[in-house]
Amino acid sequence: MKGTCLLQDSSHGSSYLSAVLDGTHRDLSNGDLRPAGYRGCGPLLRRRGVARTRPWAVRVAQAGCERGSGGGAGTPLLPPAAPGIVLELEAGVWAGVGCWVGRGQRWVRFTVPIAYDLRYNIAVRPLLGANQVSRAAVLAVAAARADYAEYATGRNSRPTNERLAADTGLSVRTVQRADAALRLLGVATEVLRGRQRTRTERLASWRVGDRGRGWASVWALHDDAALARAITALSPHPEGSLFKNSISSSSLLTTGSRRPPGAGGRGAKRRAGPDGGGTGLAAAWRRDPHAPPWARRHSVHAWASVLAVPAAAGWVSRDINALIADWAGVHGWVPDNPHTAIGLLGAMLAWHGDPAVRPAALDVAREAAELADARTRVAAQLAARDTAAAARAAGQAALGGAGHTAARAAAAQAAARALSRRTATVAADTAAHHAAVRTARGLDIPCGPDPMTPENQSTTGT
Repeated sequence: MKGTCLLQDSSHGSSYLSAVLDGTHRDLSNGDLRPAGYRGCGPLLRRRGVARTRPWAVRVAQAGCERGSGGGAGTPLLPPAAPGIVLELEAGVWAGVGCWVGRGQRWVRFTVPIAYDLRYNIAVRPLLGANQVSRAAVLAVAAARADYAEYATGRNSRPTNERLAADTGLSVRTVQRADAALRLLGVATEVLRGRQRTRTERLASWRVGDRGRGWASVWALHDDAALARAITALSPHPEGSLFKNSISSSSLLTTGSRRPPGAGGRGAKRRAGPDGGGTGLAAAWRRDPHAPPWARRHSVHAWASVLAVPAAAGWVSRDINALIADWAGVHGWVPDNPHTAIGLLGAMLAWHGDPAVRPAALDVAREAAELADARTRVAAQLAARDTAAAARAAGQAALGGAGHTAARAAAAQAAARALSRRTATVAADTAAHHAAVRTARGLDIPCGPDPMTPENQSTTGT
């Protein structure tokens, strides 16, 4: 396992993506699993830690040399120097935080994948919003973070986000989302949130040759009790063999003949073939668009036996649908996905009683009567149309007869006589009017053309 890594840049390594996640609980889980009682560092529980320097680190920094370098050809190399300044946690910071079981390999291979599969859609997806993270990224970050945790307990894992990004090949943003997912899945707790170093801490860091600007988050990688039960339930043979009776070497391992005793000893009879009528009715019912969805759950041969009697009574697919509707109207409901669909239809047929009484017979008779009435009405309309067409053709043929010709000639003569009478009357009135006008003007000239006529108005000055 790799040693503890302090932050060497300005990033504090927190898994919080935005202010939305600050107020959320740390170990969220779905409703079926018990949430953890400890929630780690949060807005209401701030931990800052205490930065401490090593006395020898100050002396080494003042001497201008580095511990771990050899003094000469014959001088042995010293072990690598520990960090000159560290951030120590408060007392009791690990209280209530569990440890991983089976070390980091089991936590990475079993705990985190199963937690992702069981809880991601319920506990993580609604809170991350648009910052979703894939399963592969979460597992990669979990494996990298486990390398920096204590081997026995899984605690004190404090690598920076940049270090995890370099180890996994992912971006820093993806590492932050993966850490948030681990926290929300309930398999990791951030006991101290990463922060920037204070002015006093930075001055102390410079005195020991540390140019870091922040402290990385401190994590504890652990299991969950409810999740451990789920993992145990999913594991094959979690408590040994499933057989309760042990097999002794003295017990008989051979079996006798499976054929039942009796006359002939022939055993079970050959299964009868599916009923032809029931098969046809089942096929038609499964093709019916009004059939329930669970009708297509079983094959035609599976429905054939239960539909053999209704098929012999002349039932069609509409009768089965009407039976289901009647059952729903009386009992209140029909399940959308029944546990045993064949048994449910058998119960409906037993509740219906006499198969000779078809459930849809009344509707079929009513529709047949309506169809017959419609056909009679359409036939009467067609007959009336034919009669009107024949009368129209006879009238058009009679227009060219002798009677119509004589009537049209008499009407034309009468119109001509009326026109001549109206013309004579208008001419007489016009002449009388001109005569009165001439008399009033003293132009009683018995000869000459009438000046009021249209042809003489252009030459008359009056």
